[in-house]
Amino acid sequence: MIFKKISHNIQNWLPNFLLIILAVCITVFHFPEEIEILAEDAFYQKPDTIPNQIKIIAIDEATLAELGPYSNWDRTYFAELIRILNENPEEKPKVIGIDVMFTGEGYSEGDRELVEAVTNAGNVILASKLETGSRVVFSDDNRYYNQNYITDETTAFHELSQVSDAGFTNMILDEDGYIRRAYTYIETEEGIYKSFAFRVAERMVDEPERLYDNPSVVEFSYTGKPGDFEKIPMSKVLDGTVPASYFTDSIVLIGAYEEGMLDSYRVPIDHSKAMYGVECHANVICALVGQKQVHTVAIWIEAILAAFIVAGCGIVMRKSRVRVCLCTLLGVLVMYPLGALLLFRLTNYKLSLIYIPISMVLEFLVFLVVRYIDVQKKRAEEMQKMLFSMADSMAEAIEGRTPYNANHTKNVAKRCIEMMDYINQMHKEQKTELYFSDKDKRQMYLAAMLHDIGKMDVPLEVMDKPTKLGHMEEPLRTRLEIIILRLEKDALTGRLTQDEAETQVKRIREFLEKLGGFNCGRPLKEDEITFIDEMGATIYRGEYGEEIPYLTQEELDDLHIKAGTLSENERTTMQSHVIYTDKILNHMYFGSDYKDVRRIAANHHELLNGKGYPKGLGEEELDVMTRILTIMDIYDSLIADDRPYKKPKPVKVAFDILDEEAEAGKIDKELLAIAKEIWLKDNKS
Repeated sequence: MIFKKISHNIQNWLPNFLLIILAVCITVFHFPEEIEILAEDAFYQKPDTIPNQIKIIAIDEATLAELGPYSNWDRTYFAELIRILNENPEEKPKVIGIDVMFTGEGYSEGDRELVEAVTNAGNVILASKLETGSRVVFSDDNRYYNQNYITDETTAFHELSQVSDAGFTNMILDEDGYIRRAYTYIETEEGIYKSFAFRVAERMVDEPERLYDNPSVVEFSYTGKPGDFEKIPMSKVLDGTVPASYFTDSIVLIGAYEEGMLDSYRVPIDHSKAMYGVECHANVICALVGQKQVHTVAIWIEAILAAFIVAGCGIVMRKSRVRVCLCTLLGVLVMYPLGALLLFRLTNYKLSLIYIPISMVLEFLVFLVVRYIDVQKKRAEEMQKMLFSMADSMAEAIEGRTPYNANHTKNVAKRCIEMMDYINQMHKEQKTELYFSDKDKRQMYLAAMLHDIGKMDVPLEVMDKPTKLGHMEEPLRTRLEIIILRLEKDALTGRLTQDEAETQVKRIREFLEKLGGFNCGRPLKEDEITFIDEMGATIYRGEYGEEIPYLTQEELDDLHIKAGTLSENERTTMQSHVIYTDKILNHMYFGSDYKDVRRIAANHHELLNGKGYPKGLGEEELDVMTRILTIMDIYDSLIADDRPYKKPKPVKVAFDILDEEAEAGKIDKELLAIAKEIWLKDNKS
């Protein structure tokens, strides 16, 4: 009982346990990652208030239209721009970041002016580019692996790079081509390389040291979408349209703002537009200064959270109706993203958004399937109970028609199942290849309970006929008593002599005394048959010529029955019950699980040698379960103690008779041997 309860609990909790493992795996292995990335972009990348102190001086279409193509520019434009912005020391920007590469080996007049302007300004950050490569590195255990390293840094021309700090502008593109992460600084054996945004942010914060708490690569939340940052055309500053005082204490970023300059990127905050590189740097600067770096919750915490949510909801879904399960699912689908968003807004820690909801949807679908299976299983069990109770009721109805044969159906069904269980035990002990499933046993039980259902259509006078004469015995006795009275009267009136009358009366009384022996189901002796025939040939003739036969032809035929109490016609009628069984069961729907019931029940009087009834089937057409039912049907009939026409056979005698049947090729010898092991080994009677 304990093991059964444990097994039942395991079956109930196994789906939830597997779902917990699945949820953890989905969370740990990030499946499907592409959808998760899109969800995180939509939830976590929201525009924020653009700082007024960050201003972009754009090399845009208007500027290029006024100053000419960028490739033809002299660096005096940038020198002039720096001088204008720093002309009044009290109104100068806090920092000027130029996202433009000033490479080259020459030193023109424009270069000299630019070096002088940058030197005098003291607030300019230049741009550089890092070149990376990979090399093979051997570890302490002699294993090797590829390691990325910095091969070179492309900076401004030598004279310019000596007078100003520079930060590398390398972008980090994710596999889908979007920028979600940025470099801060890279520490190598050769020194520390700081990013362009990091250099600018150092000039903005009161404690630059805290910026080093960041890892070398940070994920960040965008402050603005493409075009959100304030943009002033470079030409407007050069011609004085926008005064230098407008940039007082600001972060001024100078960079490309025109598609032809090939400095634009795809960003997660707006999938429909590209963002120029200078705007990307502005967003990274906002993240570093405003501490808007995005932190990912540890994977083990997410795994525990996924397991906890799935387990908790599983408990609710397991014991609730579908409506409650659906509400639970919808609650998680709504509350979890809102909770994740709230956590992000408060702490900048992000939870994965779709892994747990996907796990919940899968859990809901699994529980729907499990619930559907449970409902179908319950319905199947109810249908099975209904089918079995119907079979029990029919068997009860059959046996209720007659006091004889009352327990035959139940006994046969019980013994068939006992025999199948015994065979299964033999199979476990490798004594036989035969094996019966639970489905086989259920089919056998139904077939055994319904095998005599056709007797509902057999007339009661045939089913209940306890003697050869049956209901005709009493009329026969009455008729013979009347003949005795007439003979005695004939002796008194002189129609017969006293001796003639007494001789006839004596013969009739002797017949009446022996009638009980003639009328039972035993075979008759030759002298008994002769006596019956003599009586059948005798006719009483009255004084008016009327003739009264001692025995009618029907009575004579019935008394001539060699064995049992049924005449040939009655026996045929009785045997027809299997035909009726087949017809009745043909109107019943058993489904695929009980498709063999009708065949087994209808063929239980067929014999292996083809001499059974009603179809005369042979060995190839009779399966093992039908053969078992046939043997048990005969066996119970032999040992039954409720038959009026015979005494019950001892078990040993019954099996002796069955042995004769097997030798005659009627029943299965191997199955009979197994039956003898079950019921004969401990029964010597």
